[in-house]
Amino acid sequence: MFEIQEIDPATYRKKTRNVTLSMMAIFIVIGFITATLTVEYLGPYSNNHLVLNFMGAFIGLLITAWIMKKFFADKPFMQEAVYGWKLKRNLMYVTNRLANIQSAAKAGDQKAIKILRFYHLGLTQMHKLEQNSSALIDMKVEKEQLEKQMTELGLELNQTEFDPAWTNDYKESH
Repeated sequence: MFEIQEIDPATYRKKTRNVTLSMMAIFIVIGFITATLTVEYLGPYSNNHLVLNFMGAFIGLLITAWIMKKFFADKPFMQEAVYGWKLKRNLMYVTNRLANIQSAAKAGDQKAIKILRFYHLGLTQMHKLEQNSSALIDMKVEKEQLEKQMTELGLELNQTEFDPAWTNDYKESH
């Protein structure tokens, strides 16, 4: 179960920028080492050192991803970056079935309405965190219509929790 949390956009951007720079630094070091080692040890078996460099860099990328996941993902300085990633991932569950969820919501399906409300709240937060105010304007009308529909049905507007399994009912067209 994922829940939308209150996060200061300025803090989010600062911390995610720092995490990105740290990840890049780790990748640069590991990528250079693995690319060099790949060329050194596999060079006698291939004339194409460019491909060997790319293979080494890719191995470095995989090692960097593993290091970040294994050693840093649960650290406090990674909290905002991990939250942003989880928010985007949960929004993608809805995006992948958005047309079906929207049509079910228009037909009055309360579960679809709640999922769509979470989607709007999550997108609003993501756009605020990433300073994308133009995208907020694009969905304003749809968001207001959904709020009106929810009010008429007596549904709670604060739909901050989401379980990806809820979207399983909307794989096929309704």
